[in-house]
Amino acid sequence: MNKFCRLILRDIHLVIKGSSDAAAALLFYLLAIIMFPLSSGTESTLLTSIAGGAIWVAALFSSLLSLDRLFRSDFEDGSLEQLALSGISLETIVLSKCFAHWLTNGLPIVILSPILALIIGLDFSYWWILCLTLLIGTPSLTLIGATPAALSCAIGKGGVLTALIILPLMLPVLILGSGAITAEISGLGGFGHIYALTAILPLSLLAVPFLASKALRLGWE
Repeated sequence: MNKFCRLILRDIHLVIKGSSDAAAALLFYLLAIIMFPLSSGTESTLLTSIAGGAIWVAALFSSLLSLDRLFRSDFEDGSLEQLALSGISLETIVLSKCFAHWLTNGLPIVILSPILALIIGLDFSYWWILCLTLLIGTPSLTLIGATPAALSCAIGKGGVLTALIILPLMLPVLILGSGAITAEISGLGGFGHIYALTAILPLSLLAVPFLASKALRLGWE
């Protein structure tokens, strides 16, 4: 546990040190939400009906912007291999990097979402389901994107290729997250979507460390 915590603190320090990538992802999220009402008009009923989906799309792309660098810098300078050779399992390293990424990208999105919901026109009474879906869904976005990010290190290509691989995998999280908000607004109740969204997280936690570790080992062979 101590090693895991030290790995998380190390990765957070690296994010702060190279803060431009993390800041760019969060700035994209902020600008996307702020600009959305400008492009969609001021009709309150329309904005309320599509606000949940807009916030979730912005959150998805914000996560996507920073995922390409999840392993790349450590992989390229050899520090990732050094950590693996130090006796720490690669699966633990993958999990620590995913958790650090969520703390620096997903958690700020959750914290900012109630304020941005007001800007985009979502009734404040629905802030709880917006925060709940983001709190459950953003860790899944990070975990789902970890394996393609690791694979991009192995094949030596990233950017657009990583995005093309990750986006289809993230669609179920996006559909369930935005669907829960829409269902709650329409009076149907969003807990069915939330239960399905919650099921994705433990499955990702079980599968992703092994898949991402395998992809990273392919890059060293």
